[in-house]
Amino acid sequence: VTIMTQIIRETILEIASRVLGRSHLEPLKKEVMGEYLAHHLRLAGTTKPLFSEEAVFAIHQNSGGLLRKANSLAKAALLAAAMDETQTVAPEHVRIASTEII
Repeated sequence: VTIMTQIIRETILEIASRVLGRSHLEPLKKEVMGEYLAHHLRLAGTTKPLFSEEAVFAIHQNSGGLLRKANSLAKAALLAAAMDETQTVAPEHVRIASTEII
């Protein structure tokens, strides 16, 4: 075993010892996406439904149900709706957001 190989092994073991656990989150089902977005809106301090049903569907479709993508899309769609001076996110705002993110 070369010195470089030994160093790499030790480094990998050090990193592995710091990792507490691994998990894999499954994509959200489209029926749950609205609840997920509403939950985050409540955490932000509002109970008002800011996303239309069609926008929730578009977020789910464009994100594939993946939380990180859904969060990014939702934030960008909220900004698009604000720029449009409307209080409800529509599918068009999600479309605009998806072109900005990708």
